Amino acid sequence: MTVSRALGNRPRVSEETRRKVLKIAQRLGYRPDPEITKLMHYLRRRIRPQFQSVICGITNWPTETKPAYFGALLEGAERQARERGYGFSVMRFAPQTGGAARLQRELRTRGVQGLLLLPQRSPQDLSELLDWREFSTVAASVSVVGPEVNRASPHHFANTLQLCRELTRLGYRRIGLVIDRGQDSRVNHGFSAAVVSHGWHGAGESMAPLLVSGDLREKLASWFKRERPDAIVTSDETAARECARLLRLKIPGPVGFACTSVQASNDAEPLIAGIDELPAEIGVMSVDLLASMVEHRVRGLPVAPTSTLLSGRWRPGTSCPRRKQPRPALA
Repeated sequence: MTVSRALGNRPRVSEETRRKVLKIAQRLGYRPDPEITKLMHYLRRRIRPQFQSVICGITNWPTETKPAYFGALLEGAERQARERGYGFSVMRFAPQTGGAARLQRELRTRGVQGLLLLPQRSPQDLSELLDWREFSTVAASVSVVGPEVNRASPHHFANTLQLCRELTRLGYRRIGLVIDRGQDSRVNHGFSAAVVSHGWHGAGESMAPLLVSGDLREKLASWFKRERPDAIVTSDETAARECARLLRLKIPGPVGFACTSVQASNDAEPLIAGIDELPAEIGVMSVDLLASMVEHRVRGLPVAPTSTLLSGRWRPGTSCPRRKQPRPALA
């Protein structure tokens, strides 16, 4: 059993013993057999798992506040953690209280080995929050701007490109983006790059995006008058309604509205169209990444962080009715 755990990089084996076993295995020409690995994985899945470790989600969202995206991601993460035999809990912190040392002690006392950095209320650099060398860590949101860890998140560029293609299919040609500059920056300009790329290479017309870093009211009207979009892309449904209000447009109306992130809906025809980023699947995927790191004792901050990206799904809505194509001019 000790040899098996050492070769599998499992917990409960000292580093000294692990090194000795690996050295002997290398000398004997040992190589892992992927077919045996698949068989053992199959056998383990047939046995109801007992909690072997604890995964802890870290966020600054208060308990009484749970946005739909956050709630769906959390539900997916917790379900997958328990499916894989892990306990799951959530700890909330407030950076201004200076409770980093207390948080570190509490995590250690609970036997937490894996940390899942959940969405935050606003962009947070958590680099100084903990001694990350003690934990396996995965971020499930771009709202965690530090430390640099392995990450699972929506594929913002591919999702926005898919959105633009759907709008083009519905007859929209002048697709304009209105989004917070910082939000676009946090996703490596995936939103603006996708819209501009579609304008250059798609069936539509190229337009300058409106990247807002101050009062939206001051710039929106002049941008709208200059660019004359027939569809406006925003970050979410609240932003879409705010743009429509400031421009005195109705939804649905002459200008289409779509969002880079909308929530799953049971309505047969939701109001706002856009991309369902599948947050529950983000939660599942992030726990799978984290569990693999815990089981292989991959701790601390990675030298070269990896990002696993999930493509979302287009959700139609009445905010983007199909446009009638203009009749060709008579010769």
